[in-house]
Amino acid sequence: MAKSLIIPFFIPHAGCPFTCVYCNQWEISGESAVARPEEIRAKVGEYRNTRNDPATPIETAFYGGSFTGLTAEIQEDWLRSAYTLKKEGLISGIRLSTRPDYISKEVLQRLARYGVTTIELGVQSLDDEVLAKSCRGHSVDDTLQATRLIREYPFSLVYQLMLGLPGETALSARISAKKTVAAKPDGVRIYPTVVLKNTALAKWYEQGSYRPWTLQQAVEMGTEWLAVFSYYKIPVIRMGLQASANLTRSGDLLAGPYHPAYGELVKSSLMLKQIQQLLFQIRPELSGELLNISISFHPGDYSKVAGQKKRNIIRLKNTYRLRDIELRPDAEMKRDDIAITAAPKTYCLPRKEFLELYRIKD
Repeated sequence: MAKSLIIPFFIPHAGCPFTCVYCNQWEISGESAVARPEEIRAKVGEYRNTRNDPATPIETAFYGGSFTGLTAEIQEDWLRSAYTLKKEGLISGIRLSTRPDYISKEVLQRLARYGVTTIELGVQSLDDEVLAKSCRGHSVDDTLQATRLIREYPFSLVYQLMLGLPGETALSARISAKKTVAAKPDGVRIYPTVVLKNTALAKWYEQGSYRPWTLQQAVEMGTEWLAVFSYYKIPVIRMGLQASANLTRSGDLLAGPYHPAYGELVKSSLMLKQIQQLLFQIRPELSGELLNISISFHPGDYSKVAGQKKRNIIRLKNTYRLRDIELRPDAEMKRDDIAITAAPKTYCLPRKEFLELYRIKD
């Protein structure tokens, strides 16, 4: 999927009669006022004037609620405004988020008529027990049926997935990943479940009946998901909630694995596992104690190799009793590939080869 500048219009909770246990869209989006269709042109103009690269494609996006649950008249008000801009060449795409059970042929025909390019489905989980405990109001079959219908049209399809919902285990998370791979969406978003004030989940947390995942758990499973989806060439277009002032302990965040740089934590975790795998492979070839190594990588991967506050380097030194690790950025290397030099030899592990470890086995 080409990298676009996405202009979000939040329509909090609009079109959705359900209240999922984790949901408080006003806090999630940080928006206090409902956007209006007539605001689209002005906001697109602002973005066009401030983007760094004039060639970057622009998309409008209707988030925050279940767009296709709105009345047909309201949907068309929004879509008409965006479609006009698309026909004028001011935007290249229109995307929206909705529920799997709010997809039908009639809905899809309307979206196609108004030039919608991407549908993001709030799948959240592909385990029926997790969906039921989260009061989602739809089933795995609803998601698969929606996927089949969407595939009859030239839309891009994105799955929005959550980690750590009520009833979620490592096994159910792996089941969701496996079923996502089978469904072959064009992209996924990954959000760890956090506890927001004024939600059912907040009440359960305070009563002790729900325990959120730790940040470490969310990073570990996020790392596994990123690896699996990368192996099957399903782009992960976002990991973690958008940072906003209200997502703090003094704001609306009560508990859970929120981190403003969650995506970076996951990416550096995956890189650490790749380095560890290469060390595991080469260790039998080395004689004596391994004290000094150097790691070569593409310059753009420096933060992933070092880890936040150089945690990857610290962990490698402690785990393998290394005296020194030299980091060697090398512009000749491909992104995400790594090489380790333990004198006098150099050993390489391309990301493609490393990801073979995450191939789903029947």
